[in-house]
Amino acid sequence: MFSEVAEGTFDVLDTGKRRTAADVLAIEGEKNSTMLAAMVRTVWLYRNRADLNWSGGAAAVTNHQIVQTLDEHPKLRDFLGVGEQIATATGMIKSAAGAASYLVEQAKGDPRLLFRRVMFNMARKHVGQALRRRDTREHLALYLKAFNAWHTGEPLPQLRFTPRESMPRIATTR
Repeated sequence: MFSEVAEGTFDVLDTGKRRTAADVLAIEGEKNSTMLAAMVRTVWLYRNRADLNWSGGAAAVTNHQIVQTLDEHPKLRDFLGVGEQIATATGMIKSAAGAASYLVEQAKGDPRLLFRRVMFNMARKHVGQALRRRDTREHLALYLKAFNAWHTGEPLPQLRFTPRESMPRIATTR
C-alpha cells in the first residue's frame, strides 16, 4: 500500500510500463475501456483542441485528463453502443461515431439521434424483459415526431407514442 505518492505515479505503478488510459479505466471498473478511453479522448480534444492537429505528441491527453473528462461527462458511457452501431452501418471509426453522437446530443438534443436510440432500445431485449412487438404505426409516428422536431427546430425532450395519440402530420414549414 502506498500513500502520498505523486499524481503521475499511478500511471506506471506496479507494471513497469506506462498504463494506457484504457488500462486506467479498466482498473476503475469500466466496461469496454479501450473504446471508452478513445471516445473520452475525442471529447477532450474537441473541447480543448478543436482546430489543432489531433495526432502526435502535442495532442497527447493524460490519463488524469481522461478520468477527469469522464467524470464531467458520465453519459458518454451510454454512447458506446451507439458508436458501434453507427460504425457498423457507415464504416465510421467507432470512437469518433460514439463521441460525435454524444456531442451532438449534448449540444442540441438532436431528435434524429433520440429517434435512433429509441428504436434501438425497442429492438433490443433487456434482461428480464420481453422483446417488444414491432408496430408499424408506432414506428411511423415516432419517426414523424423526430423528423418534425428536427425540421421545425422545436425541442424534443422525449420521444414517445401511445396508441391513443393521433398520427403526427409531416411538418412542411420551418
